[in-house]
Amino acid sequence: MKVFITGGSGFVGSFLTKKLIAQGHQVTILTRKITSPRTLPDGAVFSEGDPTKPGPWQENVANHEAVINLAGASIFKRWTKEYKKEVCDSRIPTTNNLVDALRDRKGKETLLFSTSAVGYYGFHSDEELDENDKPGDDFLASLAHSWESAALQAKEYGARVVLCRFGVVLGKNGGALSRL
Repeated sequence: MKVFITGGSGFVGSFLTKKLIAQGHQVTILTRKITSPRTLPDGAVFSEGDPTKPGPWQENVANHEAVINLAGASIFKRWTKEYKKEVCDSRIPTTNNLVDALRDRKGKETLLFSTSAVGYYGFHSDEELDENDKPGDDFLASLAHSWESAALQAKEYGARVVLCRFGVVLGKNGGALSRL
């Protein structure tokens, strides 16, 4: 399967790319700028473009059966008004542009796997929540809801949309663990 990934050089994306290649998939990672010496595992290539802006990179999306959207500015920074805007602007336009790129796959089997966050639910105590619960009303909940709503528009082009709400990501040499 040919897989197109935004955020593929990040902590989760790097790990996922290696796993997909090990399983025999071809992976294309969208990057803002291809710089040397960036190396990729065999079976992976870079595509250059800014996912927050429409561009030629979108034509490449149509050549892939699966699209994985991991792009977005880190939430591990101080949330000033300006930075909140940056966090939103790194996710919603990217997702809208990916969905627009899927227009050329209409009628073909396509999977859009789009991430968001468990912050979708807002602050809660110990009650159990599931995907049918309503979003919260704080910044992260509003962002996650908007992000997911943008991804769900891909259904208009016949894509199967899978939403994955990430919790805290822990791992060797990265994720929240490195912050702790």
